[in-house]
Amino acid sequence: MDTQLLETFLEVGRLRNFGKAAESLSVSPSTVSARIRQLEAHLGLALFTRGHHRIGLTPAGERMERHARFILGAWERAYEDTALSERHQRRLVVAGVASLWDIFLQDWLTSIYRAYPTLGVRAEESTPLRVVEKLEQSMIDVGFLYDTPRMRGVGVEEVATIPLVMVSTHPDIDAERAVGDGYIRVEWGTAFASVHESHFPQRLLARGRVNSGRIALNLLLECGGAAYLPRDIVAPWCRRQRLFVVEEAPMIELKAYVAYRLHGEHRELIRELLKRLR
Repeated sequence: MDTQLLETFLEVGRLRNFGKAAESLSVSPSTVSARIRQLEAHLGLALFTRGHHRIGLTPAGERMERHARFILGAWERAYEDTALSERHQRRLVVAGVASLWDIFLQDWLTSIYRAYPTLGVRAEESTPLRVVEKLEQSMIDVGFLYDTPRMRGVGVEEVATIPLVMVSTHPDIDAERAVGDGYIRVEWGTAFASVHESHFPQRLLARGRVNSGRIALNLLLECGGAAYLPRDIVAPWCRRQRLFVVEEAPMIELKAYVAYRLHGEHRELIRELLKRLR
């Protein structure tokens, strides 16, 4: 099957509009329509419901969406493995939640990129759910996240303890006021949420909720407020007195984990590379 059909299907599904999908793919709307018809003919199923102003996925289309991503990911990986084999002896695909790239993964990636010139590397930011899904589907070799995934055949190791401190753009503010109006709730995972709830059971619903420490930091610096962020990340801003540690707020330690297939082809290489994190 032509992978262009699947790419077009996913783009139409994402944008819910044939014209916008055509612009995104730099093809004509008629080409998009023809590709979708061809894919539907292959499957013998309708993938989209066509309305006057908007289209939607049929139940078959919703099921196909997950498989299309997997097929394209597997094809891309197969292509890269084959095409890069002449220049690189091995290739590693790494995924991690965004904030871990800011905290330590970028430095780790830089160190192995320099130390292993024959190693091909593909690195990506992802959500915790996608990291787990890609591990299950063998689309990545190693994943970094905050919560421990429970999957058969996947090894999980703790690789870092990250101290989170509450910081505010207002000096001398107490913790109860800080978690009130202007508080930005960062979704650091279920373990963090449990500890956070125990410390602040009566807090107001946060106006801002984000799943990235980077987004929270930028929002704080531009708009003010308070949030729990990694101590090392906020330290430079505290020294410049752009942010202030809320002294009464408890520090919350966050555990970072690495997950990889115990019987995968790169398991020994991964164990070797993980030593650089420690």
